[in-house]
Amino acid sequence: MIKILYHDGLSDAAELSGQIGGFENTSGNGEIHCYRLFDGVTVMRMRLKMERYTEVRTRSDVLEINFCAGGRFETQFSMQDHVLMKPGDMAVSCYDGYHGKESESRFPLGYYEGLCLEVEPSEAGRWLEGNAPAFSVDFSALKENLLGNKWYLSSPAGPRCEHVFRELYESMDYMNPCFSRLKVLELLMLLSNIPRMDRETAYCSVRQVELIRHLRDHLVMEREQYASLAQLAAEHGISVSHMQKLFKQIYGVPVYRYIKEYRLEQAAVELVQTKKLVTQIAQENGYDNASKFSESFKKRYGMTPSQYRTNAKNMEKRSK
Repeated sequence: MIKILYHDGLSDAAELSGQIGGFENTSGNGEIHCYRLFDGVTVMRMRLKMERYTEVRTRSDVLEINFCAGGRFETQFSMQDHVLMKPGDMAVSCYDGYHGKESESRFPLGYYEGLCLEVEPSEAGRWLEGNAPAFSVDFSALKENLLGNKWYLSSPAGPRCEHVFRELYESMDYMNPCFSRLKVLELLMLLSNIPRMDRETAYCSVRQVELIRHLRDHLVMEREQYASLAQLAAEHGISVSHMQKLFKQIYGVPVYRYIKEYRLEQAAVELVQTKKLVTQIAQENGYDNASKFSESFKKRYGMTPSQYRTNAKNMEKRSK
């Protein structure tokens, strides 16, 4: 069961325009804490154990900003419009009543934690003008800067934005709401000024998307059987080069980079959710040498596997 908890004057899901409706009617475990930090800005902190959900949006005037703190998130609006997020990534969407009205989302690791900011630009603009004029944000310029003529983007948040996202995510349980408001204002100011990342929209047919997702599932779930990309490609009647090209178009990174990141993220989940030894987790995720696993893990997460497990336990105690 997904528990949805409301704070700061929020009373029910009707006051929220985006993700809550999908979570209330799906299976899984976890909590979503909703905070109305100021007029026009609601922040949802999510910690979930689930596989997938369907989301239907009824509003058309909302800017939605998501940040992935842990796990993986994939959502599909159409065969050409899909978002893939790993830790440190953000996704920005501007729902206009046509695009993004319905989406199918899933969590490949069965686990997700992150933030969702829902911003109603006109209401938030009025509040900022009356209460924090020094932090006033031109939301039209912000959307133009981030999106251009597109309605969504997904990309790495970048070191400065990621730092603020994580401060906000980690402090919402125990810091004064004023601190959270300041972090949101800082984030909006940063997003208004970061360089826009123009990207080409690559087209893949329905069959190509389904095939690459099928191959991806083999690679991450049956890695012992499919050690060779050449063998896997041949069994599915596709060349290795074409497979690699399609994989990067759909998942945004080369095959082997995706697999390495996926295994490290799976290891991070197991460190938090199980009592397995670090050496066992390393072996199960493709590392014969525990020291190489620790080196790769520290490069990705900034701490050793043991430190990561201890830090997660301390955060859990602090949030209770």
